[in-house]
Amino acid sequence: MIAIRTLLTLTLLLGVGYPLAVTGLAQWLFPWQANGSQLHNAEGQLIGSTLLAQPFHEAKYFTSRPSASDFATLGGSASNLGMSAPERRAFAERQANAGFHDATLLTRSASGLDPHLPLAAVLEQVERVAKARGMQPDQLAAWVRSRQEAGILGPSVINVLELNLLLDKDHHA
Repeated sequence: MIAIRTLLTLTLLLGVGYPLAVTGLAQWLFPWQANGSQLHNAEGQLIGSTLLAQPFHEAKYFTSRPSASDFATLGGSASNLGMSAPERRAFAERQANAGFHDATLLTRSASGLDPHLPLAAVLEQVERVAKARGMQPDQLAAWVRSRQEAGILGPSVINVLELNLLLDKDHHA
């Protein structure tokens, strides 16, 4: 009988009480992050999360790293292809033919969903985006640099999804 009471007490305490307390605390202290760092458009429609990359195919947008999962959040993963795999070489050739030479733009992220790129990889795309939007490349490059985030263990990074949304908002084309 003591074992059953202990089981029920611990189940209620650790299986219900603790998760509710942590969720409540997160909602109180960090509501935006606790709800997935969601981004909404001017009409209030959910358009994404700052934590997940999205594909951009038009020339007027900066592109994210390629995704092995085609940006699907379920089953997001790396491709597990070695550097000598024919598929990897063909992919790198397609990216290079598209004008990408930065190694970051030639390789997939570990999760396939990372929205951040190093500053150098974003700056490599400035000429194309500026031309498509009728902007001066130097002006766009300065604008991009002003939006960089300090990398934790590596170089400065830019959230490509946020950058494209801000670009649409601030520099219509």
